[in-house]
Amino acid sequence: MKVETIVFNKLPEHDTCWAFIGGVDGKMYTGVCGEMTGGLSAYVTSYDPENNQVDYLVEMADAVGVPAGNGQGTHSKVHKCLLQDNDGTLYAATHCTGAPLNDWIWRPWNCWTHPQKQFGGSGFAAFRSDGEILYTKILFPHEGSRCMALAPNRRKIYGLSYPRNHFFIFDLKTREVRDLGRIGNINPQCVFVDGEENAYTTDDYGKLIKCLGDRETLVETGVQIPYASFRNGYHNTLYDVVPDPEDADVVWGVTWTWGQRLFRYDCKRNHLQDFGKAYGEEEKEWFHIIHSHVGGMVFGPDGNLYFIVNRPDERGGSRPHMVRFRPADGKRELLGVLEADGRPADHIARAAMDGRGDLYFSEAGNTPTKLFKCRIDDAEPRLTNIKTRRLWG
Repeated sequence: MKVETIVFNKLPEHDTCWAFIGGVDGKMYTGVCGEMTGGLSAYVTSYDPENNQVDYLVEMADAVGVPAGNGQGTHSKVHKCLLQDNDGTLYAATHCTGAPLNDWIWRPWNCWTHPQKQFGGSGFAAFRSDGEILYTKILFPHEGSRCMALAPNRRKIYGLSYPRNHFFIFDLKTREVRDLGRIGNINPQCVFVDGEENAYTTDDYGKLIKCLGDRETLVETGVQIPYASFRNGYHNTLYDVVPDPEDADVVWGVTWTWGQRLFRYDCKRNHLQDFGKAYGEEEKEWFHIIHSHVGGMVFGPDGNLYFIVNRPDERGGSRPHMVRFRPADGKRELLGVLEADGRPADHIARAAMDGRGDLYFSEAGNTPTKLFKCRIDDAEPRLTNIKTRRLWG
């Protein structure tokens, strides 16, 4: 495979890219975040593969009226909360784990009512692809937005707040937030939608919860995502989920945190198929997640599923390796380390494919942060009509 990088070098202290989507206009949109340096603001950027150009579209702190250096918990993170509507309108919401200026760490439960360091609330912005702001809003006080999904026909956004883990709906018509209540203690990292724009996420034990789009009611599905044999399902939530390229009611996902497993879920049939450990042998004991992290799931032009798994290699330490999974027969193939100029990525959050069939992976954990752009040499295009796109962050 051929690998190059798109580096966000105008933001040298920003260290993570959690939110990343392929746009309806052929551009790639990223939330560039800063977590380990206080007083930063998240930016939403675009990358145009046609002219190899990066544009810094929106500085989120300024957009929502809370300057990054004012001493409050900052709007320095867009975490799985970047979406694009069918007409090209972009939506982004901020998370609440950025440290204030001159601080190196920030905790929401310690600063909830702090007169200076409290986080004002998740900042939401709707804007055009050239960065023109349409409107902004604070979604709810003191909390951040962990993950969101778009229902373009219902004109709704589904999401989860952090740290209280409330499931909410943002009505794009009325611009009102409806709180459906707390679903547990542990925030999942994904909420996704089916073909009818019902939403799904997981509770503390990885049990799938469905939000009925017409009733705005949460119901249990009776299905639990898979977990390692040495666990009981606790803290086993969704991490990354992608739609099947040919069926909007089928998704493929990977679990979080230890013993990451790959699965396929049919929303209409309410049936889950477990494909076991995402890659390699299942651990028999607790293992630090940075050494087994799995993310960056994307279907390639050949109809196969690609993702990145951190695993030890012969050079010592842990490095991110690209895996190709063939849905037709369930076989996995290790394609190599995701690195450029001898420098590997730290770990990968999300992925997307452009119109040429190149795959992109958003990095978390290095400065300056970047996208890895990959061309798979033997991935001959076989998907002639991709019917779905990812409507969630």
